Amino acid sequence: MTFMSVKTVPYEMVRERLSSSILSDVLDGMGFRHQAMGEWIRPLYPGAVVVGRAHTMLMTDVYEPEEDTFALQIEGIDMLEKDDVMVVASKRSTEAALWGELLSTAARCRGARGAVIDGLARDLRQMEEMKFPVFAAGARPISSKGRCIAIDYGCRINCGGVNVEPDDLVFGDVDGIVVVPEAVIEEAVKRGMERVNSERVTRKELVAGALLKQVYDKYGTL
Repeated sequence: MTFMSVKTVPYEMVRERLSSSILSDVLDGMGFRHQAMGEWIRPLYPGAVVVGRAHTMLMTDVYEPEEDTFALQIEGIDMLEKDDVMVVASKRSTEAALWGELLSTAARCRGARGAVIDGLARDLRQMEEMKFPVFAAGARPISSKGRCIAIDYGCRINCGGVNVEPDDLVFGDVDGIVVVPEAVIEEAVKRGMERVNSERVTRKELVAGALLKQVYDKYGTL
């Protein structure tokens, strides 16, 4: 399996066959040991899985109730492309919801595959009905207008304790979110597929009654 770039990753196959745990283990073995976001960023509905290319945004709190703070945020969302995942860093803002139903609708119509927010979201029921996967630190019904503002997009950010660059691979499921640096996507996905096959054999032998130590000594996989 060969990938020229993140734009040629077979996202649905990666979604179906890999997991955040597999990719985290693979990246550990490649020397990238800080690629899993903090445990406080969670899927907003059961079964949500997101995999795609990072489209980054940096936001911050403001205290200007009379100001329309949406302009740059709207511009950044309108720049989303097919297979993008919006990744928003706000230093864990709790002032207001940074994401909701209408932003999800706009993002999905641009071809985006989901969103990862280090702050709060709202309209959880509607996003679940849409089956648009959003990961966030929690929920709050308050609008971000006059409370939070985008200051840049398409830039390097730190989200959930992980540095994220545009075009990195983002994978999120019930166990958490892992970011694969663009330069090692091909190798990480290849190793991930190999790891899945190895674990299948390991699981089969354990079910058949083999001792854990025997299986680990044989395959080196847990």
